[in-house]
Amino acid sequence: MMGMRRARRFVAALFFALLALSLTACALADAIEVRLNADAKIYASASTSARSVKAAKDLKLTLKSYANGWGMVTYKGNTGYVKLKYLDRLEPIPARTTEAAAVYKTAGGDKLGDVPADTAVYVIGVDGAYAHVQDESGEHEGYIKTSQLAAADDRAADAGSAASAIPAALRSTTATNTDGVEYAIYIAQSLMGAAYASDANPPSSFNSSAFTGYCYGRAGADLADDAEDQGGDARYAEIAYDDLARGDLVCFDTVSDGSACDHVGIYIGNGYFIHASSAAEKVILSSLKSGYYNRTFSAARRIF
Repeated sequence: MMGMRRARRFVAALFFALLALSLTACALADAIEVRLNADAKIYASASTSARSVKAAKDLKLTLKSYANGWGMVTYKGNTGYVKLKYLDRLEPIPARTTEAAAVYKTAGGDKLGDVPADTAVYVIGVDGAYAHVQDESGEHEGYIKTSQLAAADDRAADAGSAASAIPAALRSTTATNTDGVEYAIYIAQSLMGAAYASDANPPSSFNSSAFTGYCYGRAGADLADDAEDQGGDARYAEIAYDDLARGDLVCFDTVSDGSACDHVGIYIGNGYFIHASSAAEKVILSSLKSGYYNRTFSAARRIF
């Protein structure tokens, strides 16, 4: 029973803070960037009898609150309501199975197979008592009972750390703007632990592009406001994974929507980068060497 309670707390606190069992409305401390996982309707209120518009799969939305299986979302300046089962996070949450578990095609639907205990998965959504998950490659997905999952966050493991989490050899000591690369990294490391917010207000809160724009801006570089434009900015040379250098802007393709860049961070060397993570709800240090960020890395830009 304790394991099941911990699993439910994990579901509620980490991957959406959204159990459809909730009986009252809950506003999220920080909005969550999501997408539609199928063609769906967006309603004027939390009722299928309300006025609605059709929306296509992969439409990006911002989840602001939830209640009774519904999410209140904003998109293109509008506010609406979508069933939670149609919403997937742009930034999945790593988890592991606590026991051998069945994987289903849909929540409670046809069984696809079984996975052993301690299998690594990435949670992207929730449908009642089931979590919508992907495997580490991102090529396969299905549904597992949330009672059979526990947190195993290779990113949130860093969430409570401050600048001391950065290996000593990678820390910048350049506290004045005499070197663009080192000063941008110095600013980035000084912001470790700063709050994440989709409607960022630097320097008190950041989303990923606001964080990189702020750090590079303090060092004298001019970056666009959003991640897609930062990743596609031809003013800065495009860099492949094998050519990464300290201070490069690293770009990630986190959702299949035609954009090669939905999330960004600042590379500091030896596979590490600093970024504002919606999953950890703060600025953290993460690794490119394996896992989610390794498989979603798309390119980099040489800012200095």
